Amino acid sequence: MRTKDELFRIAQRQVAARRQRAATLAEENRRRAVAAHPEIEAAQAEKTRCGTAIVLRATRGESEARQAAAQADFERAARTLTDTILAAGYQPEDFVPHYACDRCRDTGIAGGHPCTCVAVLTRALRREEINAASPLALCGFETFDVARYPGTMDAELGLIPRAYMNKALAYCRRYAEAFSSESINLLFSGSAGIGKTHMALAIADTVLNTGHDVLYTSAAALAAQLGKEHFDSKTPDTWLEACKEADLLILDDLGTEFINQVTLSVLYELINTRMLCHRPTIYTTNITDQEVFQARYTEKVASRILGNCKMIRFFGVDQRLKKV
Repeated sequence: MRTKDELFRIAQRQVAARRQRAATLAEENRRRAVAAHPEIEAAQAEKTRCGTAIVLRATRGESEARQAAAQADFERAARTLTDTILAAGYQPEDFVPHYACDRCRDTGIAGGHPCTCVAVLTRALRREEINAASPLALCGFETFDVARYPGTMDAELGLIPRAYMNKALAYCRRYAEAFSSESINLLFSGSAGIGKTHMALAIADTVLNTGHDVLYTSAAALAAQLGKEHFDSKTPDTWLEACKEADLLILDDLGTEFINQVTLSVLYELINTRMLCHRPTIYTTNITDQEVFQARYTEKVASRILGNCKMIRFFGVDQRLKKV
């Protein structure tokens, strides 16, 4: 799991490599053409000579007539080069680098600031990371099918699961579309296979598309990695730093991780840091009993989750057991 800065630097390197590939391809095209048609190189040399003459005459302060003559020679040489290239069966554009981004010409900088193409690549890298880490890969709200939930009154619950989940879906869509650092934390609870992770990833997809950095990890994977980093001083705490600084963190499947004092300590640090920095977190868990939740995570950790989240309970039957 990589931090925002790490992903940004990787994206910058990819843009630089893209620029180098474009320049290399253009030069290879030119060399092949010149090898087959030496007259192209001769015409290019003449254009270069005429261009140098313009600079020299201006530097020496020669008369306007002399400078105009040099300009005319240059324009004539440029036309000759174009005609020579066309006569050889090529286009002038064949020898010019074709950059993927017209705005920054694959430099990664536009107007003195990082180009949007770098941000797009950074989000694509994060998307790949989330897809690799999550069980469903990023999915959208449009694939969250409320028709799979019971449409009849559940006497024990006192509600119609489908109607309830329709409201939950609408709320989560609004949450994602209006996401900011002021957004609240969410806790999705309910039994396995009833859409908690799907909903969290749908939010992640929308938030990622708006330009925010989103990070996904299962609680089990996070605990395992944090334990490894804690006991290996040679391993930098990149996972913890990435989790702390993400604009939105999806912490999936609380309750499946191995719990010990190290896990609880680091989990507390993570949650507390994100709270203080106003960075929203979405938790999912199969634990529906708050007393069980508190007993597992201790009052110190549990209170920071339960007391600072809007809780959305998921009802229904395991969707993975249903036929499509």
